[in-house]
Amino acid sequence: MKKRIVYTDEPIVIGRRVGRDILPARGGARPGAGRPPSGNKPVTLRLPPRLIAAVRRDAKRTGHTMSEFVAARLSRR
Repeated sequence: MKKRIVYTDEPIVIGRRVGRDILPARGGARPGAGRPPSGNKPVTLRLPPRLIAAVRRDAKRTGHTMSEFVAARLSRR
């Protein structure tokens, strides 16, 4: 016999958990979950294709990511 599934947003009260309601089929963020913050902010730039290729090539040659390479070059100034 197939189990009957009831979809609702009403809280379900579970027997021994007095005073605690559980919402069905709800997940959510949990403390400590996810990638730890790096402290860097995302930036989008529009650059000519030749410049992008040069940055990518130089970053790969030095063994850094593009972000690390550009940050190092800009901080030298």
